[in-house]
Amino acid sequence: MTDRTITLRSDLVERLETLAQRQGRSLDEVFSEMLGTYAPISGGNWALAVAEGMEKADIDWIDDPDASANSREHFQRHLREKWQRTQDVSGDDA
Repeated sequence: MTDRTITLRSDLVERLETLAQRQGRSLDEVFSEMLGTYAPISGGNWALAVAEGMEKADIDWIDDPDASANSREHFQRHLREKWQRTQDVSGDDA
């Protein structure tokens, strides 16, 4: 494989170098792992890659069969409350 040059901002290069140094690895290794994690080239199924990443993540999932309807209700309540706060202007702000 031939080497190529990519120009990056110096602060990004410094961050990559620091990360590689902390992990005791080369820049190529760190950069390759980052690309493999966020832009996998094998399989070609981005949805599967996202789902697998979500399964690996430390997330407290809520098992709610009515999540879509409940989420909409919560959001609408939030918007109503936000609107109400804008209507309840105290004398100091008016």
